[in-house]
Amino acid sequence: MPFRTIFYSVSCTIFCAVFFFLPAPGIAQTLDTITTKNQKLDVRKIVPVKHSYAVFFTDSVGNRTSSADIWDREIRITKNAAGKDVYAFEWKWWRKDSLFFQTQGQCAFPSLELIEYSKAPSLMVKNENGTLNVKAVTRSKTDTAFTILFDGKAFTFPMDLEFFGLLPMQSVGQKFSVPFYEPGSPKYSYYTCTVVGKELLRLQENATIECWMLQIDYGRADSYATFWISTASGEVLKMQEFFSGRFRYKIKMFSDTSAEAVRVPKK
Repeated sequence: MPFRTIFYSVSCTIFCAVFFFLPAPGIAQTLDTITTKNQKLDVRKIVPVKHSYAVFFTDSVGNRTSSADIWDREIRITKNAAGKDVYAFEWKWWRKDSLFFQTQGQCAFPSLELIEYSKAPSLMVKNENGTLNVKAVTRSKTDTAFTILFDGKAFTFPMDLEFFGLLPMQSVGQKFSVPFYEPGSPKYSYYTCTVVGKELLRLQENATIECWMLQIDYGRADSYATFWISTASGEVLKMQEFFSGRFRYKIKMFSDTSAEAVRVPKK
């Protein structure tokens, strides 16, 4: 075989091998597991803060089907009686000018392992040496108490809006497997979260914020949610959730509603 033919054949073989076995740009090839134990979250983004969200439903073509509820959510880093750092979480759900319900949670910091969680007035969950002690009031108003074996790996689901921005997102295509526990349920489950995009989210007029788009798979064909998360701060600015043929939105409110922001005009 002539040298030129041999050289051409070898060159083609090398080129094809390199071309076809290089991973596609922006596509992660592995599923990265994130738990409270391996501490892969970017906890540097956790700061004491209070966020408010407008929450409402639309039909499949975008027509509003409900008035908006308001969710006030607050994070504080404090210390417990033993002097250890604690991640404290509070969520107040307002509906039609009334407090619909209120939840509070405490997690170890920086792992975010659940310490205790309460939903007034019907639920209390405490993590005591690998066992969750649950006290609940059923719909029939009957008190019930039970225990659940708990290895502490799972994050607490009602804190999801504050959690997602802590994931180590670097490129479109990344996938994370995350265990979440819904307080009071008998066990936790793993959910796949995928970085499906990166785009400028329009706020108003010409104001935009660069966001990761993170989608969580609930394990059902008819249910999923996409979160728009600031690449700079890790704040969830928008969520669009689909289930039962309609959409639910959570939109961050940008006006400061804290007591410190209230200004009484002089007469």
